[in-house]
Amino acid sequence: MLENTDRKLLWLWLDVAFGPADKRLWDVMSYYDSVEEMCDDLLSLRCGYVTQQEAEKISCCTFFQAKQVAEYCEKKGIYILTPDDPLYPERLKQIECPPAVLFCRGDVSCLSIEKSVAIIGTREPSDYSVAVAEEFSSFLAERGVNIISGFAMGIDTAAHRSAMRAGGSTVAVMGCGLEYDYPRGRTGFKREIATHGVAISEFFPQARPVPENFRIRNRIVSALSHCVLVVEAGIRSGTLNTVNHALSQNKDVFVIPPHDIFSEKYAGQCALLRDGAIEVYSPKDILYLLNKAKI
Repeated sequence: MLENTDRKLLWLWLDVAFGPADKRLWDVMSYYDSVEEMCDDLLSLRCGYVTQQEAEKISCCTFFQAKQVAEYCEKKGIYILTPDDPLYPERLKQIECPPAVLFCRGDVSCLSIEKSVAIIGTREPSDYSVAVAEEFSSFLAERGVNIISGFAMGIDTAAHRSAMRAGGSTVAVMGCGLEYDYPRGRTGFKREIATHGVAISEFFPQARPVPENFRIRNRIVSALSHCVLVVEAGIRSGTLNTVNHALSQNKDVFVIPPHDIFSEKYAGQCALLRDGAIEVYSPKDILYLLNKAKI
């Protein structure tokens, strides 16, 4: 029934039906040999692997909705990346719940650059931490390392901006839709990133930045990276959520030593170092690791 249907449209429909980052999509997919077979069963109500509640939700989702999203993306210059696309990064396929759909604006090939480092930290950093993020990002970017971060204020912004100023590439993993103006007034900066790299989101283009979305996107930040650098983090910082994902994905975690061991602003770094994270004093240390790994 669905043999001639655009595969991107099938993935989009599944994303509409299950919702972004829903592990249940992959649980059900494990019973099928193809996305066409799964969609065929779901549409004809023959699928015995979903709950009654899921079946009711799925029955309310139409291909028209998926087509509307596809048409909107085409109009806005947003590339729809799905798991069977040759440009879909292998690193994402290896995590527990890969994005079924990624909405991308910019150079999608940046997602597969082998030498990629995530530089992350608080939205309200000290001037010292901003300077550290800028130094590490520019040094690595000048040497061909792709800089990945989450497009938030603070450390993320410093990392993205310094990578671009150094003539390097950067990947911004959004916690909202690509068309939503968040942080407010940053549309121009987002366009700049798309020119020097790529901005991506697994949320529909106009999705709002609800808190849960940022925790969801963190697994992508770590998955796309060879290693993660924590510049500044308090004990309750969302940065530590990204670190947890990185550890579960067997990624090295580097930490800038606390600027002030008595300040709660750096308590997250202290905790990570106590737990065995690697302290780093120079971007050369990270570059050495990347070269040693022959990446």
